[in-house]
Formats: sequence, structure tokens, C-alpha cells
Amino acid sequence: MSTSRILHLAQIIAAQTALVDEHISNSGVAAPSFEADAPIEPIQKSNAEVERARVSAVEASIELRQLLEGPIKLILPESNFAPLAAIYRFKIATAVSPEGSTSFTDIASKCGLLEHDVRRLIRYASAHHRCFQESEKGRVSHTAASKLLAENEQIGHLMGLTFAECWPAHSRSLDAMAQKSEEPNVSGFSLANSTRLNMFEFLAQNPDRAQRFAGAMSTTSQASLDALATYFDWANLPDGGTVVDVGGAQGHVSVSLAQRFPQLRFVVEDMQEVVKDAHNKIPDGLKEKIRLVAHDMFTEQPIKNADVFLLRYVLHDWPDKYCVKVIEGLAPALKQGAKVVIQDHLLPEPGSLSLLQEMMIRSMDNIMLSLFNSREREVDDWKDLFNRAHGKQWVVSVTRVKENPSTGIIVAEWLGDLES
Repeated sequence: MSTSRILHLAQIIAAQTALVDEHISNSGVAAPSFEADAPIEPIQKSNAEVERARVSAVEASIELRQLLEGPIKLILPESNFAPLAAIYRFKIATAVSPEGSTSFTDIASKCGLLEHDVRRLIRYASAHHRCFQESEKGRVSHTAASKLLAENEQIGHLMGLTFAECWPAHSRSLDAMAQKSEEPNVSGFSLANSTRLNMFEFLAQNPDRAQRFAGAMSTTSQASLDALATYFDWANLPDGGTVVDVGGAQGHVSVSLAQRFPQLRFVVEDMQEVVKDAHNKIPDGLKEKIRLVAHDMFTEQPIKNADVFLLRYVLHDWPDKYCVKVIEGLAPALKQGAKVVIQDHLLPEPGSLSLLQEMMIRSMDNIMLSLFNSREREVDDWKDLFNRAHGKQWVVSVTRVKENPSTGIIVAEWLGDLES
């Protein structure tokens, strides 16, 4: 008798979870928990084998739940993000005592809300997101999730991006899509903010939101930085070589590369509102090697004869014709053999990635639609951008990152003969 799919998934969950549990026991680390003192990373001192087991168990759990809940639940999920958006907006997490508990009455008073509204928000977030817990009736204490929101600045920036920018934009993306436009200001974001500006133009006029966006973008995973350092040969660039980090926010990527490859110098370019005072965030030992300048990347590149122009998760924010304009703006500054290095998402063939990887990249593709009326791209899409921008002058290679195959490194070498 063959094993049913649901039983097979249950067996995967049991076997893979046992491997994770063995690692926890042997390593003497804390077990995953919802408690306030739980570590941010659920599995401490993990390695590649343990991570594969964890991911396998999670993916099997998702599929098992989907099968057991059935198709109606798949198309009618609980998708009310208003409680989390309210928790962020009204700073409810900071109104709860870091130690012990706080009454609903006190939380409501601190946040300027009605008590019954606070109660419903917290109880929803507790049930759906394990955010807060009612340690005794009428009194609220932190879980790991709510404590993270109260204390971690970067998580606050990401919450702001998610619930103050993305969530309203998602609700209007259908209206934008119906216009069948390729302009970045015809987006869910622009409609949600009642503006004719694209998102970056809007942020330029709203410095506080621009700073929050920059803070969210600075939350870069170490694995992503490792991939950038590994999948391009930075070490063989000449001593004193120049890397221009186009759209480099406040320089966090250039800092990482400068620490690994001290022979290089970096110029970080972004909007004036983003780079203003950002030099103060560069570590003291690197301030002479990293310069931050304001530059509009749709105009001609002012830094001439650099060795590399880096665009890390920049072009996926823009529709195709604007990406072509950025690349064309680089051309007058390029010397023969100079390279444009792009680290960005790389869409897979459907079903070729694991479930979690597929879910992540498809989510990101639709976030690009909502915020920028842009998209993630497949291998041929990336090559096409360079073909449209002085196509005969580039040699383009695309490498999928083995450790995270939903991303890639695109390298375009300039042949140096613009007139032919």
C-alpha cells in the first residue's frame, strides 16, 4: 500500500525536525520559542545541513497545511494586515513594559487610542502572528516578535516599509495595472499617495520617509554580501581601482566590500536626501576610501574611467526603458574593459526552485509592480537591457548564485568602441 501525500509530508516533517532538534541538543543552544528572550535567529550555530533540514520541514509544513485546509482556504486566506499596521503606526510595542506586563488601559493611554481597539489589535496579532501575549487577563507582555519590534531599529524600518509603503500600494496596484502603462509613476504607490510622482521622486520630497526607506534597504543579509564578494573577482581589480556604487543608499555595501578588498576605493551615489550626512555612518577606518555623492543616475555618469560600476538591487526598481537609460548614461564614462556589475533577483523557470524560494521571488516580483510598476527579470531579460543600450559594445554574462538561486550576478564588460 503506497503512502499518501499527507502522510509522506508528515514523515518529512518528523525526520527533518529530528535533525534540527539533534543539532540544538548537541550544540547546547536555545530551542525555538515565542518567549520574549528567544533569539532572533530560530536555530543558533546552524550549518548548511541543519539549514536544509529546517527549510525542508518548513516547506513540507506549508504544503501539508494547504492540503489539509483545502482549496477554499487557499483563495480566501486571512489577509488583514491592518492590526500589524496599527501596531507599527501607533508604536504599541514601545508602550508595553520591556519586563513584566502592562494593562490594556495603560497601553491605550500611552498610544492615544480607545482601549477596546487596543485590545482587539493585540489579540489579533497574538493569535495570528505570535506578537504579544496576554500573560493574565487584561495584561500584556512581550513575545520575541513584539520585543523585536520595540527594540530593533532596523526591524522598525522594515515594518515601516511593509505597512506604511507597501501595504497601501498593494491595495491600488490593480487600478494602476488596468492603465497598461510602462511609467514608474503609474503604480499602486503613486495612486495610494495621490501623487503624479514616482516613488523615488515622492521620497525626495518627504525626507523622513526617504530616511526610513534607506534604513530598510540597509538591512542586507550577510549571505547576500558574501555572494557579491564571491561571484565577481574583486581581488584582481588594480590597486587603487575605483568602484562606483550607483544607487548605493548610505554606503553599507561599499563598506562591506572595502573591508574585504582594501586595495579598492569607492564612490557611493544616491539621492541627495539619502546621502546627506551619511558619511558619518562610514566606519572611521574607511572614511578615506569611501566617498558619498549626490547623483541622478538617469543623467550622464560624472565619475569617469572607473573600473566597476556596481548596481546592487537597483534596476529591478525601474521599468525596462528606464533601465536602458541608466545603462546608456554610464557609457560616456566607461573606459575599455570597464565592467558593470549587477546583483539582483533572477527569475527562475516555474517550479525549478524550492517552495520557499519560489514564494519569495514571486512575492518580490509583485512588490516591484506595486511600488514602482517595475519587475524582476529572467536571464534573457537582463541581456536584452544591454542589447538595447549600445548592444554591440557589451559582453554580458549571467551567473545564478548557487546558495540562493533566486538571485544572480550579471557582469557586462564594455568593449570601448561606442562609435562603431
